[in-house]
Amino acid sequence: MNKKYQSKPIYQAFLAFIIACLFIIPGSASLFNDLQEKGHHTTERGSSIYVDDSNTAGPWDGSMEHPYQFIQDGIDYANGGDTVRVLRGRYTENIVIPISLELIGEGKDSTVITGDDFGTVVKIIAEGVTISGFKITHCGSNPNNAGILIHTPYNTIFNNSIEDNNYYGIYIMEGYNNTIYHNNIVGNTYQAFDALANSIWDGGYPDGGNYWDDYEGTDANEDGMGDIPYPTGNSSTDRYPLIHPYGSIRNTDTHETFLSIQAAINDDDTQDGQLIVSGTGVFWEHLCISKSIILVGVHGDCSIIDGRFTGDVITICADEVSISGFMIQHSGAGEQNAGIIVSGNNCSIMQNTIYDNFQGIILKQSIKNIQIVDNKISDNGWNGITLNSGCTGIHIFGNTIADNFYAGIGISEASNNYIYHNNFKTNRHQAYDDAANIWDDGYPSGGNYWSDYTGFDDDGDGFGDTPYAIPEGINIDRYPLMAPYAGEDTIPPIVKIQTPSNGLYLWGFHLFSGLFRKNTIIYGPITIQVEASDAQSGIAQVEFLIDDSVNPNFVDTQEPYVWEWSQPSFFLHKHTIIVIVYDNAGNHNYDMLEVRKYL
Repeated sequence: MNKKYQSKPIYQAFLAFIIACLFIIPGSASLFNDLQEKGHHTTERGSSIYVDDSNTAGPWDGSMEHPYQFIQDGIDYANGGDTVRVLRGRYTENIVIPISLELIGEGKDSTVITGDDFGTVVKIIAEGVTISGFKITHCGSNPNNAGILIHTPYNTIFNNSIEDNNYYGIYIMEGYNNTIYHNNIVGNTYQAFDALANSIWDGGYPDGGNYWDDYEGTDANEDGMGDIPYPTGNSSTDRYPLIHPYGSIRNTDTHETFLSIQAAINDDDTQDGQLIVSGTGVFWEHLCISKSIILVGVHGDCSIIDGRFTGDVITICADEVSISGFMIQHSGAGEQNAGIIVSGNNCSIMQNTIYDNFQGIILKQSIKNIQIVDNKISDNGWNGITLNSGCTGIHIFGNTIADNFYAGIGISEASNNYIYHNNFKTNRHQAYDDAANIWDDGYPSGGNYWSDYTGFDDDGDGFGDTPYAIPEGINIDRYPLMAPYAGEDTIPPIVKIQTPSNGLYLWGFHLFSGLFRKNTIIYGPITIQVEASDAQSGIAQVEFLIDDSVNPNFVDTQEPYVWEWSQPSFFLHKHTIIVIVYDNAGNHNYDMLEVRKYL
């Protein structure tokens, strides 16, 4: 495991004095310049040396202002105990690390080291090396080539992606007592080999090991770790192989990563109103949502929550929960089993595919103010949606409800609910309703499409001339649609400023988030990173603005949505970062953050 080194008391006192000066005297931020030596910046462990492949013209001295262009240069000029910090980019190099240091990339999705199909990409020949935050790819095809080749003991490799055509992903040739965990090891000829079988291939329980894309084990207890170890050569194993790529499940407010969705919900740091995002994959879980969170699957039907034909897939027992962007499938076959069970009020279920459960959605007795919008609810073993007695203020619109064995929607003793602009297709019974509910949105908005409607549209307004009768009671759809409702994306996208957050930023590095719980203080340039998603029409663009700018400072149209705010701030130090996100239907949403920026 990676260890944090403690500062000496005199250093802590000195740094505290500097931080205090930032609050008392705005101009005192310049004191930091006096603390820097040319080329190296003192950290708790040693000095920091910077590398940026975009600095092609120089000068190069390893400082933040003049980083080296190549990683090997940063390593060659480092001393033992230093940290080489590599900014995002693509580095075509074959690196040799001959001294104890930390090699830290800006992120494994954006900081790539490639051998370009030649030689070993990263070779470690010193003890006590740490490597984190890289995508390491395309070593040579020689049997001695690897993404990472280790000759020494006591090294730590964590939070990297080691992938795509490496002969060996990680090859420990001579070293022992190395620790390798939280890496995504994908698509290599041989994923790993531990010649001495004396290294540790996981972080223990419950931290877990690595993700291996060829792992075929199961996860019976749904903790995000496989039930059987993954062999890493010569009888060594990863005891706790990850079921999902590391980083698949994140709380974007706390910036924490989790091995399962339920673990993210249960975590003590997860609070009401926070956003949990899930990537692609099949999540074999039975979720109990007991907090007022926003749960988003950012890749639609590629983010699958699967109940493995037992119990309820998702149970919502808190108020103000929002779920969107998932395929939810395979509940148990009991009469009351469902893809989603709702017993909380003021919840939203939007833009999901709810498929092959016994019941699609069940709203428990006396639930109020639920929005079920723009979902595909199909092939369930009984009802697509069931409203139990006392449910009121339920809005069901924009859904496709098809091929459910019994009814598309079943309502029993639940009044004052609204159902319109849905497509009911080839359910055994399209709907039944024994209470008093509204089944259209009036004229000219219209009602629902019913595949078994036999009426005519003599006036050509797109609505049937005779109402559609809802069985079991006196309700009617007064304006049945003659063609399936094509729908409009009227739902705004989801947006969240991920970086910066509360804390102190020194040249992009985040410090003291626990100390600055309500303030964001920035010294020097900062990369603003935004999480944005829209499951229906997709994201069109993200606009970055500072204060009351009329025109955006920057517009990004592709993930990851980032902008480096590098303009100096000499006089006005209090600013507002504003991010506006537009989806492809023209809907927009925004997030904003007040910060103090110096230089």
